[in-house]
Amino acid sequence: MAKKSKWKKRLRIGCLGSFVLIVVLSQIATSCVDFSMSDKKVAEFFAKSSKKPRSEFYEVDGYEMHYKVMETSPEATVVFIHGTPGSWDAFISYFKDSALYNQATIISPDRPGFGKSSYGKPRGKLEDQILLLKPILEKYPAPRVLIGHSLGGPIAVRMAMDYPDLVEGMILLAPALDPKLEPNEDWFRVPMRWPIIEGIFPRVFRVSNEELIFLEEELELMMPMWGEVRAETVIIQGAKDRLVHPGNGPFADSMLVNSSRQLIMLDSQNHFLPWNEYKLVRETTLDMLKKLKSNKIAADKSGQ
Repeated sequence: MAKKSKWKKRLRIGCLGSFVLIVVLSQIATSCVDFSMSDKKVAEFFAKSSKKPRSEFYEVDGYEMHYKVMETSPEATVVFIHGTPGSWDAFISYFKDSALYNQATIISPDRPGFGKSSYGKPRGKLEDQILLLKPILEKYPAPRVLIGHSLGGPIAVRMAMDYPDLVEGMILLAPALDPKLEPNEDWFRVPMRWPIIEGIFPRVFRVSNEELIFLEEELELMMPMWGEVRAETVIIQGAKDRLVHPGNGPFADSMLVNSSRQLIMLDSQNHFLPWNEYKLVRETTLDMLKKLKSNKIAADKSGQ
């Protein structure tokens, strides 16, 4: 019994030590990593570009939302949805791509609680997030393609479930979708919500924690709804992803029973697909836009 008690004491000390280390590292990371580019940096990035995106703001029940938009084509809409933590500028390079913005209006929102979208005020439920993002899809023309990376993946899928008339296409990049593949060893997420501890962490991490702590539950709620998705879908998943289990790719492919879909597994790739696989994401987007536009023209003709 004495040995068991001593072992438990060491375990508690080890957990506490690990937690303290996480706190310290979070402070270091905050001073070294900025998850949202400053307006000055954004201006410098587009300084030599002939076309520049603009900021748009809107409110939903008093909650302020922000997104960047490059509105050069009225024919279609592409909406990039970032992961956690993050901001609209995770996809900033795509705004410089004339092949894209000449084919569609390019949009990237700050998801709720990040960037300039009511920073520090999280919305953990996916249903709440898509209600806040819905006005963007209502404002811009079809066909609309959602490109969701990581946690942006389930947000895109939930949007297609709840509002199928607003989503014609999806490109899911390393999406976290299978509740059974969500990690259950992240013991530190509950203590991060304690008031005494919460104040230690930077707000961007607290917002991210509030999303992730309920993600498994949110994904379970989506399970009976997969049959509602009709959007053309491409899933791209890296086999060496250490942040989102690679099994999420095949899972999404198996669940999209009423969608035309394609699964692309990349044997040597990791989680960071929007940047490591820029060309693939770009070409996949252009191909999908071409197909969806053709479908829309055919549908319009048949409806005359």
